Amino acid sequence: MKNKKGFTLVELLVVISIIGILSSFAVVSLNSARQKARDALRRGDMAQVRTALNLYYDDNNYQYPSCGTLDTGVPDYGADVGSGPGTGSTCYSSVLAAALTGGARPLMDRLPEEPRNPTNNPDENSTYIYRYVSDGSEYALVYMLEESGIQVIRGW
Repeated sequence: MKNKKGFTLVELLVVISIIGILSSFAVVSLNSARQKARDALRRGDMAQVRTALNLYYDDNNYQYPSCGTLDTGVPDYGADVGSGPGTGSTCYSSVLAAALTGGARPLMDRLPEEPRNPTNNPDENSTYIYRYVSDGSEYALVYMLEESGIQVIRGW
């Protein structure tokens, strides 16, 4: 009598299918963790910009950098997505960047970058983009979270 050692084909298929099912659960959990991490980064980025804007306001005769048309009647306060002058995404990338990173006393080394759109280019990703609009006396910072949608930070 020979003593055969090893696994049958059925046993191997069962083990491989169990490993496949468990790995698919791990991938789903990992994607959720990545979304939460990007959202936490976005919240932190906007908190930094808000702090820098408050310092700018104190240093510049109680005025914020003006750009675009602030409209309290729309959810994004007029900080729309676009590449033209006065749009919220352009105001963030050009006017706000120059105000907070330039001058005699720069308040930031560089403006934070959106994790899914580091160039803040609406042609690359028009959903996940940092936006800014201000009439000088008040402002709105607008950004999108993956789990809870549009977010607005207002200052006045």
